[in-house]
Amino acid sequence: MKNKIQFSALVVLLLVALVSFESKAQLELGVKAGLNFNSASVDAAQAGQSYNDVADTRTGYHFGGYAHIKLGPLGIQPEVYYSVQGADVTVDGAKGAINSNYVQVPILVRFNFLKMFNVHVGPQFGFVVSDDFDGVAEDLEGQTANSDFSIAAGVGVDLPFNLNVTARYVNGFTDVVEDAQASDIESMKNAMFQISVGYALIGR
Repeated sequence: MKNKIQFSALVVLLLVALVSFESKAQLELGVKAGLNFNSASVDAAQAGQSYNDVADTRTGYHFGGYAHIKLGPLGIQPEVYYSVQGADVTVDGAKGAINSNYVQVPILVRFNFLKMFNVHVGPQFGFVVSDDFDGVAEDLEGQTANSDFSIAAGVGVDLPFNLNVTARYVNGFTDVVEDAQASDIESMKNAMFQISVGYALIGR
């Protein structure tokens, strides 16, 4: 319940910000979708032996919406999107899977240059919608964090026909299994590289 309240508060704040800036700045609203190349950092231990970086890269996807509040060369770009994340892990030959689906809320500062290019960076707040654990990771059931904090940074380009393309790296700082008990998985921090295609509905 606490996480739902926090998420609702963030959405309300974003809406208030959009209304506040609309009369003073140019506003672009759009939708986006793309691929996640998840590369979570996962450490494990089994029978007294420690194992580092036991996760393999996994491909997921994301989709959602964005706003770009244009203030000259600078801008603010809040987003809300659904993201399929997780990791495939192997601990001393035993395989497992961590499947986590998030609603991600990045709030990015964006610098626009040469009319069509941008770089952006900012915090990202993640809220778990659902998760599932298999194999060597199944003992994590019900023991992982319900939220995640990351920093996102990337580059983008505006294209004709209201299209845009973004490449972004997201690095997580929350150990989502820090308090897990009786599990072979000791630590996990999310990380992913994203490629997105967006379409501006209004404001381009």
